[in-house]
Amino acid sequence: MNHPPRVVKDAVIQRDGGFCILALNRCQGEATTTDHRANRQAGGSRLLNHPGVLVAACQRCNGDKADAHAIVLFELEQRGLYVRPAATHAKTLERALSTPVQDLAGDWWMLLSSRERRPATDAEIARHLEWVGVR
Repeated sequence: MNHPPRVVKDAVIQRDGGFCILALNRCQGEATTTDHRANRQAGGSRLLNHPGVLVAACQRCNGDKADAHAIVLFELEQRGLYVRPAATHAKTLERALSTPVQDLAGDWWMLLSSRERRPATDAEIARHLEWVGVR
C-alpha cells in the first residue's frame, strides 16, 4: 500500500494541532498518524495522498473509522472528516479539497497543504452542510 511519506504525515499532524481530529469513542487524544478523509480503498490511487485529504488521527480512531458503521460515517461526514467517493479518484480528490473540516473546537477549515489551512467561508460551510443533508 502506498502511504503518504512520514514527513507529510508529521506536517499534517502539526497543521492540525497535534490532536486526533476524529475523536471517536476510543480516541487516544494525541495524533500519531494521519487519516484519509476520502478512502483510497485497497491500495487505491496516490492522488488521494494529497495533504488536503489527510487529517491528524490517533491509531485507534484511524482503525475504528475503517470499521465504522453508517451512523458514525454520517457524523464524520457532517464534520468533513469522511468524503464519499465520486466516480473517479480525481473527482473524489476534487470533492475532498472543496469540503471543509470542522475541528474539535467547532471551527471550520479548508485544508490547503500539509502545512497550511485557512478558515472556511460561510458559503463553503453552507454548501457542505447542504450536500450532506444537514441544511
